[in-house]
Amino acid sequence: MARGRQLSIRARLTLIFVIAITIILTFTGVALVNLVHRSLLKQATNQIDSVIEQTQQRLATANISSKRVISLPTVGDVVVQVINYNDTRVLAASSAIENAPMLARPITDAALPSGLTFSFIHEPGTQATLSELSSGEVSTITTTRGPALVFGFVFGGAIEHSVRVLLVSLLISFPLLLLMSGGLIWLGIGLALAPVESIRRRVDKIAAEDLTERVPVTGGDDEIARMARTVNAMLDRLESASKFQQEFVSNASHELRSPLTTLLATTERATSDPTNANWTEVADVIMREGRRLDGIIGDLFWLARHDEDHTFTEREDVDFDDLLYEEATRVRSMSDLVVDTSEVNPTRVVGDPAMLKRMIRNVVDNAMRYAQRELRFEARFDGDEAVVVVRDDGEGIDVDQSARFFERFTRADSARSRQSGGTGLGLAIVTEIVIRHGGSARFVKVDGGSTIELRVRRDGQRLLH
Repeated sequence: MARGRQLSIRARLTLIFVIAITIILTFTGVALVNLVHRSLLKQATNQIDSVIEQTQQRLATANISSKRVISLPTVGDVVVQVINYNDTRVLAASSAIENAPMLARPITDAALPSGLTFSFIHEPGTQATLSELSSGEVSTITTTRGPALVFGFVFGGAIEHSVRVLLVSLLISFPLLLLMSGGLIWLGIGLALAPVESIRRRVDKIAAEDLTERVPVTGGDDEIARMARTVNAMLDRLESASKFQQEFVSNASHELRSPLTTLLATTERATSDPTNANWTEVADVIMREGRRLDGIIGDLFWLARHDEDHTFTEREDVDFDDLLYEEATRVRSMSDLVVDTSEVNPTRVVGDPAMLKRMIRNVVDNAMRYAQRELRFEARFDGDEAVVVVRDDGEGIDVDQSARFFERFTRADSARSRQSGGTGLGLAIVTEIVIRHGGSARFVKVDGGSTIELRVRRDGQRLLH
């Protein structure tokens, strides 16, 4: 089943912030209600203590009748009721409850400073009055008729009423606050993401039309500015890659067209007059141009795999001296060149055997195309690097301009002949291989001929995978 459409980043961030604010407001509301309730209880307790003290002072000298209940003034939200110590009759009460029967009885509680607490008396005659009472205290006082008990209560539900009003206020204000916060967060995130959306639209337009354009970079060093610079750097790489790809395809097409043109022209001439055609020469041309095509295609395939990073680099012991001796034997068998290997020393490195063999082969083939009578090979260690040197006694090259020979499809003029010209990819492949092995390749200045120097790390620590 297809997945439902996900919320946008703006909506998700707004939702997360609103949920976070909801949690914070909930805890804040609970803490506020609890604080207010405790504050009101503390205030009521202090007021009850004050009224009880006033009641004790008044009844200590008042003439208490055996039948009539003394009416006491109601102070704020506090009412008191005084009963005799035997818990049998009401001696005095606040005016708000002077006609009420006994509302509570004392209970011993050693945990309290007074040693007493109370419980309400739930009877039909007390229900109406008890519904108006909440917290309270009980204390012992002295009257003209002896010890008595005075009960102080909060009357009228003032604490509960205040707490209810606070809860209602919070329940009304919190949703409004969440709505306002959500709207402000939505607008704020929209403003914060506006440059990102602008960059996205710009990149979309650039990708569809012209890779030479760039996204605008705002001042400062914030996340948006860094992202814009990163996007521009990516566009630089894309533009370079696009140009490189176009040049690569163009050069590859040119290189492939040349042997194909030769093959077609040769076969057309031969087939137009098969009786007089020199079929031996035709066969030689087809074989030569076919081998040239095979070399170009092989080199192109290797570079394509390398560019896509599909070429795995192995790590094995490789002896450069063995590879150079092998190449010396090959050169002697296929040419009249003299190969000097006296400077080839045991040189073992860690690397990819196939790549390093191809590197040596390409360098030697390049030197053979320039050499007149002699090639000289060298192999040695130089610190943490292994050095391979291949010299020829040809006409030489301009070393100051030699870096371009390691680029793709670049050849010296003398290497462009049909018989000995290369594909223009050999030294480019050498460059890729030495880089993979943490090394470098360059031409060095010599008195005569040309000399190419290869350096590869001997420990293989910089092999790329």
